[in-house]
Amino acid sequence: MPWWKEEPWRLIQTNLREIDMQDLSAERYAADLKDFRATVVLLNAAGISAGYDTKLPYHSKNPYLTGDSLERIVKLCHENGIRVIARADFSKVRRNVYEMHPEWAFRTEHGDVMEQNGFVQTCLCGDYQQKYAFEILEELFGRIPFDGLYCNMGGFQTRDYEFRDYGFCHCRSCREAFRNYSGKELPEQRDSQDPVWREYEDFQKHMLTDYRKKMAGFLKGISGEICFDDVDYARIEAATEVSIRLPHWIYHASSNCRAIIGDGTSGIICSNTSVSYPGYGLRHASVSPALHAMRLWQNMANLGALDYYLIGRLDTASDRSAFETVKRIFAFREKHDAVYRNLRSTASVLLRRKDRWVATEEEKGWIRVLTEAHIPFAEILPDAMKQADLSRYRVVILADEGELEQQEGDRIDEYVLRGGTVIASGQNRIREYPAESGGTKFLRSSGILKLEKEDRQAMSAQLFLEKEEKQAFPSHQAIDAVPVGDTYFFLEWDEAAKTFLKLIPHQPFGPPECCYSREVWDYPGLIDYTYGSGRYFTLPWLPGSFYSKTGHSNTVGIMRDILTEHCGLVSVAADLTPMAEVTVSEDDSGHILIQLVNNSGAFGLTFFDPLPVEQVSLQIPTEKIPVSVISLMGGHVTWRKENGTLFLLLDRLAEYDALRIEFEYGGSADERQYS
Repeated sequence: MPWWKEEPWRLIQTNLREIDMQDLSAERYAADLKDFRATVVLLNAAGISAGYDTKLPYHSKNPYLTGDSLERIVKLCHENGIRVIARADFSKVRRNVYEMHPEWAFRTEHGDVMEQNGFVQTCLCGDYQQKYAFEILEELFGRIPFDGLYCNMGGFQTRDYEFRDYGFCHCRSCREAFRNYSGKELPEQRDSQDPVWREYEDFQKHMLTDYRKKMAGFLKGISGEICFDDVDYARIEAATEVSIRLPHWIYHASSNCRAIIGDGTSGIICSNTSVSYPGYGLRHASVSPALHAMRLWQNMANLGALDYYLIGRLDTASDRSAFETVKRIFAFREKHDAVYRNLRSTASVLLRRKDRWVATEEEKGWIRVLTEAHIPFAEILPDAMKQADLSRYRVVILADEGELEQQEGDRIDEYVLRGGTVIASGQNRIREYPAESGGTKFLRSSGILKLEKEDRQAMSAQLFLEKEEKQAFPSHQAIDAVPVGDTYFFLEWDEAAKTFLKLIPHQPFGPPECCYSREVWDYPGLIDYTYGSGRYFTLPWLPGSFYSKTGHSNTVGIMRDILTEHCGLVSVAADLTPMAEVTVSEDDSGHILIQLVNNSGAFGLTFFDPLPVEQVSLQIPTEKIPVSVISLMGGHVTWRKENGTLFLLLDRLAEYDALRIEFEYGGSADERQYS
């Protein structure tokens, strides 16, 4: 079994600047990592700047290599039980290298390059990344026994560090590669309705997949003990960016971990890093210690590894305010590593997420509602969704996912046919390929026949709840109308479907004297369609987006009622504040771990230490009777078993806790030490 499957993963990334090598002490470097309880370190080695004495002509050598060498650093880390992953960045070359090989560069449609601070963007299709990068890696791993590789900024980059968008690459290599792939010229512009643009997106995905496969094969040919990003582990970031990412997404770490882990069948390690700095222009400052703590606890609660990333070295960092917090959490994980091994989520809800790096507003709204209602759930990315066993889940959520591949749509239809339940907000359709004809294809299980039109200016519209519908929506006893938000889809549906709520169309919103409407249309807010043994709920609007952007409870009530009253889902902590997060997982022996993260310290744009929560009650469905229930944080837990439910009461939740529930038939002697 490879080392990353056997050894604990607590990673520190020191993103070394060139000058950090000038007086670097390998002894101090390794000692600092030991002080953090790190088991893995990620550091700069090759690409933009070679951190060793390279002999290759186009591999720019760091001019400050006067401190201890990478060879000595790796040797001392290994002697201290720390694995070392090399960071390489082949996305850019120095200006002088570009001038010798201009064909390696990214090109705009006008033939310009993307350049910043003397570094020129390269293209994935060009020979620098396709050929020369492998010469660099052959030299690197031939000289230094790194344990893994991480490639930064891979893929088809279109923006620089100031987020200026240069469009997609038009270099000769891209044009030739796309022509070989499709027989076509590059699309004229980004246009989701253009079949050529869609084929170009498929081309990008194909090139990335092929490149990853090629590099993985190359590394495994050197040694099966070299781990590679996106094959053996997946590196992703929980970060802030002052220029584009406000307000903060407080479930960033949790959602990242869930999306990477998916249904858990890949076995990949999710190394979701807590990025130290507040933004690219603030590389040497740190976000608040409380935010780092929240991210790291969220990682653990959602089965991710611990990962902390800063610019520079630990011994010379200009902002060390979060160090003690990070050390404390790493030390806690070290103490209880055995408990966190081989865990899998027991969630019965699966949320599809379009993109690995960014959750959409609609997805964020559903993530918030599920988290705040304490209904455990998993997230999954499209490629994994195509292979997932959906029958494991009671409910699948499609949060305005747009166009699905035919294969994925067929799997969802089969899932519903056999008794599954789908909640679908917004538009969820089957992708039309150029060779196919006919109108928009909706999933058979949805009961949706046609999209008549869409209204993206619907903010003053409402959904009217009639008295006889109040029983189906108990959260709305005092609410008769719900805001639609800015989008409504006018659909035609199968007459066998049942509908709820009716659309009150646009109405004047000023002056106050004219703010009313006398019309109520038959277009619904919820369509309930039975397909085979299952059900498909369509919301032809975007409640998740509205909640994510505004945070108001009237929308939450509709969403929660659909989850609980219509789909029969049950909260595991019905009385717990929505500001705490709860996850439930089990290990190979069937023992349960309930993790709680107190997010109450998130206050606007600032993060403080969370307020403690007293008397936390939990309800976990199980037919098994525990032999012990203990808090890893030392809290007092009482429990009782009644009618297939385990009722637990934790005396106090500070920032985090984990309740270990052991059952008689499983668990090793080492595990029992926690009881």
